[in-house]
Amino acid sequence: MFEEIAKQWIEEMQERGKAGPMEPDEINRFVNDYARRIEAIYDSEVSRQMQHRGKDDEYDRMKLYDTQYMSKYLNQAIPGFPGFKMEILAKAKRIILGELD
Repeated sequence: MFEEIAKQWIEEMQERGKAGPMEPDEINRFVNDYARRIEAIYDSEVSRQMQHRGKDDEYDRMKLYDTQYMSKYLNQAIPGFPGFKMEILAKAKRIILGELD
């Protein structure tokens, strides 16, 4: 998921002229870096919400053992999760891309 989001951001920047043409290996480096940073921000924000709800231990166990059902679990555990997820990704985009976006 995070790599796909990173690729999309890079494509958007190129389409808007905010990033020039890049070699495939350069794109891959950006994708890997952005994906890692997106995931860190996402996990931090979700962890904070789960801690607020008293479910941080449960969330940590899900990350270790049952990632296949993570989206379903978060949809049940955090009211309005799809909107919350979009907010997290928008925040990550502002943090990571800064003035480029």
